[in-house]
Amino acid sequence: MERQIIVKGEARGFAFLNVKIPLNDDERYKITERDKVIFSIGRKNRKPVIVKEYLKDFDKEWGNTFVIHLTAEETARLPCLLYQMQLTIDVESLGEEIYTLVNQELEVVAK
Repeated sequence: MERQIIVKGEARGFAFLNVKIPLNDDERYKITERDKVIFSIGRKNRKPVIVKEYLKDFDKEWGNTFVIHLTAEETARLPCLLYQMQLTIDVESLGEEIYTLVNQELEVVAK
């Protein structure tokens, strides 16, 4: 995937369409409310600076599609650097089966 670029101080949304869980090739796992889906932005090998969780912080629309909104205030707090943007799932929120669904570079640039 190519690097995502956002402008510091501007609102931005991300949509992850038809997210697939790598459990079995023959079986399609349907994400439920028991699962913890986490969107995070942080510097590589450091604690994330933005963390959002499904259901309370972002929307699941249909068919394992997730929509995350960052406010202008949230992006204004990000220094202009290169970050790692991830979408992970903790199956049934047990902390035993955690999968990275999206792992992408995110660059914050000045206006």
